[in-house]
Amino acid sequence: MTSEIAVMNQRAVALAADSAVTLIGGGAVVVRNDQKKLFNLINGQPIGLMFFGVADVMGHPWDHLIEHYQKKARGKSFARVRDYAANFAGMLDHLEEFFPRARYQDEYKRLLASVYRYILELAEFFHNTGEAGQGGNEIAALEMAIERIWRDYQFKDDGSPRGDLSCFPQGFAQKIATQYGAAADELIQYGFAPFGISQEALARLKDIAVFAVVKDLFLEDVTGLVFAGFGSEERYPSVVTYFGSAIVDGILKRAEVTVDAIDTEVRSKIRVFADSEVTNAFIRGIDFNLERRLYGGFRMLMHGLVDQVIGAFPDADPAARENVRAQFQQQLVPQYFLAFHHAISQYQQHAFINPILRVLEIAGRQELAETARELVSLNVFKKRIMAQKETVGGAIDVAVISRDGGFQWSQLKS
Repeated sequence: MTSEIAVMNQRAVALAADSAVTLIGGGAVVVRNDQKKLFNLINGQPIGLMFFGVADVMGHPWDHLIEHYQKKARGKSFARVRDYAANFAGMLDHLEEFFPRARYQDEYKRLLASVYRYILELAEFFHNTGEAGQGGNEIAALEMAIERIWRDYQFKDDGSPRGDLSCFPQGFAQKIATQYGAAADELIQYGFAPFGISQEALARLKDIAVFAVVKDLFLEDVTGLVFAGFGSEERYPSVVTYFGSAIVDGILKRAEVTVDAIDTEVRSKIRVFADSEVTNAFIRGIDFNLERRLYGGFRMLMHGLVDQVIGAFPDADPAARENVRAQFQQQLVPQYFLAFHHAISQYQQHAFINPILRVLEIAGRQELAETARELVSLNVFKKRIMAQKETVGGAIDVAVISRDGGFQWSQLKS
């Protein structure tokens, strides 16, 4: 894991990253605190790159791939930060000196195994929490998880269709089904056949074997790539975040996930990446996991209260009772919950977020750098003081990027 922060205003953007990296191999989990994660993407250009999450691609560390790009792109300049991001990601496609064809099958299996493992973990959650229904056994929970993921790959939360990733050429889904179908069958046989699931569920797993590559959803282990700075035609800084996961048939599965830009309206911003829950709590006034539990508990209590009130009138007409219950559960409770959520969010914005952003609007470069460093330090301190495994730690690298000053190190561990 890692902790990384981008803090920006109209003058500059400051980036900070810790040095911890978690390595898994041979059944052992080792945390090292000497990983460089922050780079000047192209020497002489006001553009930086940080990475978090999985630290390598097909066995090649990201810092090696970044160094390779730096040599190839020396002297290049692009109009926008988004163009820098697209150019870097495109460099990785068909890069056979790093990603030989002989390893394509193994890389596809790694990607798909990560998704199938996610399904098995979701099935275990459904079984343990009883979401598979009263008396639901392991098979029912597993088929429910398969169906959930199959639908998630095709539809977004709002019900709209989920698109295919633009990084792959037209017809790529059929190519995956044809060339890698046998590898998918092998993983399905190994991971799911012993459960005796239905033929429909097995067919869903075959579909997922293709969706896991081409659909704009990342359930597998991913690397986050953070590009920050100025394009030649950009007056104010922006931060562009990509997810990348695997080299599939020579192409990096990737997508642009967020774009944070400063302009005349948005004059300061903080973007938090990876294992930075203390930073989130500092900025928003509450721990994210605690907030989620509070909202979830409040919603559950409201629905439970409706059931208890309706149950207090046993002699009422059954149809009328159910109509009242449906009206409250489906209409009024969601309205009350949204009003409560809105009120809390407004308080957070006025009491915690806005005061920080107002100070950052007028901050100089050094103040931005110090803010970014201290926000990462909060996460390092928590891991240490709570005697947790220090998946965030080590020295903190800090850089400041401005149009006139370019990429400048504020703090560098070496």
